[in-house]
Amino acid sequence: MESINDFDYENVEEILAEAEVETTASELQAAICGMIAAGLKPNDRGWRDTIFDLINDGREVPIEVKQVIEELAEWTDKNINEQDSLAPTLLPDDGYPAVDQLEAIAVWCQGFLLGFGLQTSNDSVENPEVREGLNDLAEISQLELEAEDNEETRHAIFSFIEHIRVVVQVIHWELVVKHQASANISPGNDTVH
Repeated sequence: MESINDFDYENVEEILAEAEVETTASELQAAICGMIAAGLKPNDRGWRDTIFDLINDGREVPIEVKQVIEELAEWTDKNINEQDSLAPTLLPDDGYPAVDQLEAIAVWCQGFLLGFGLQTSNDSVENPEVREGLNDLAEISQLELEAEDNEETRHAIFSFIEHIRVVVQVIHWELVVKHQASANISPGNDTVH
């Protein structure tokens, strides 16, 4: 898999359903994004067993699901500076009822928070921007799932996704990018190497 288009929501949902895995495409992608936003480096192999145990209640995860997880994590890490690879992309499209889209958004936020907590061992977050972002995601994860399929609901869905995109970028910036940038500045030298 080379691009996010290869990670089609329906395709990933089908792979997970056929494997009888206890997660959704949205939750899976979000958990990986939450871990990466909190500082996970996907080439550090230790996180895989945690995800495998988590998504299938400790039962063996089929190889095709492991492959999707590996490729999704690699794609996300590889494209992190080029695209919104940490944003919710494995969500049902406008062809699905609004209630299904809202449910997937709520599940995405829950998955992100879970992945974030796994990576940070649920340590308290000192950064106020990160705390505020995590609180926003927690609120969105509790969305009211009764909705009519109309223009107002479609606009709300779009607004939720855009807000999540910004929140996730802020969290990643505050916890990872700023830290990496400060690590690249030598003491006594104000230039970035």
